[in-house]
Amino acid sequence: MKSERKNQFNLIDLGGDYSEILVSLRRVGLSDYESRAYIALVAQGHGTAEEVARIGGIPRTSSYKTLESLRSKGFVRMNESRPAVFYPVSPTELKKNITEAIGKAFDILENLQGVLSEKGTPQLVYMIMGRDKILAKIGEMLDGATTRFFLSTPSMAPIRTLHSQRFREAVNRGVEVIIVAEPFVKVPDCTRVHRRSDLIATDVISDGRTALIASPDYSICGYSDNPFLVGHLEVFMLSPLHEAHPPEVKP
Repeated sequence: MKSERKNQFNLIDLGGDYSEILVSLRRVGLSDYESRAYIALVAQGHGTAEEVARIGGIPRTSSYKTLESLRSKGFVRMNESRPAVFYPVSPTELKKNITEAIGKAFDILENLQGVLSEKGTPQLVYMIMGRDKILAKIGEMLDGATTRFFLSTPSMAPIRTLHSQRFREAVNRGVEVIIVAEPFVKVPDCTRVHRRSDLIATDVISDGRTALIASPDYSICGYSDNPFLVGHLEVFMLSPLHEAHPPEVKP
């Protein structure tokens, strides 16, 4: 018992560093439990669900599900033993993957801006800062959708919590609502769901007229209502979807 308490204390005893790491991991789309579990694994090197629950301060009943979610997001690997043992993907590897993925998403917007400038078309991509403003913009795009609304995100909970009624109303008025979400994540009402475990940024397209790309923590996004930009992004997001990630069969 003393050893268990010592391990848990050492992790929390990181103090300000521990809090800062938690905040940073939430910004890349991890929940509080997922952040605690990953930190616990990095600190210990590996562990069972029970050990991670103890060290990370996570309820035992939630630990295994949390670790499975981290596994689907590419943050941990699992040894198929009994009990299962989880290993953290190295922070260096994750940093490289996340940086590249987010950079690629925003490079698309930057490159398209250049194309429009060469054609003498006004640059109609602008930045929105702040979680509340970005979530409100997503709600506005959903309310305005008349034919199709597309959402792909690694951070579904804030959108589902804030806009569940809007999704229900969109489906009821005949809008085709397509959602791409991570495995095991609860989604709002929609027409069809695709599951992917490699999501980094939040992508939203409404009626092929407006588009938004946001960071995982919804702190910053690029938004456009230019048909050329939006059409290009829509083709980029939807074309490979059915081939690589068939829709989930709804009961």
